[in-house]
Amino acid sequence: MRAEKKDMSVFNMLKSERNRCAVVVKRLNLEIDKLPKGSLGERKVKSHDKVYVYPCLRYREGKKVTFEHLSQEKAEAIKPVLARRKKMESDLKANKKRIATINAILGKDSN
Repeated sequence: MRAEKKDMSVFNMLKSERNRCAVVVKRLNLEIDKLPKGSLGERKVKSHDKVYVYPCLRYREGKKVTFEHLSQEKAEAIKPVLARRKKMESDLKANKKRIATINAILGKDSN
């Protein structure tokens, strides 16, 4: 039986990818923190036999759900920003999963 020599280029490539993902995670976290959190919804208020519907931004502050009333123009303007935040959060989750997978591979095979 002969001892096989490990090819370190693959491990170096994985380490480089892990470092790249770590930088992406850090940048995504910074960008997400700048964007508003929550989701758009509508509140209905009954007053004098009429129902008024107006847009609001729903988000959590600890255990409490907060509703912030918005004008129709502001609600339309915030829609793409909330969609961007949601996409960035899914990218963040994917990158964290990628880092965990690479760490598992490096931890198991580098011994």
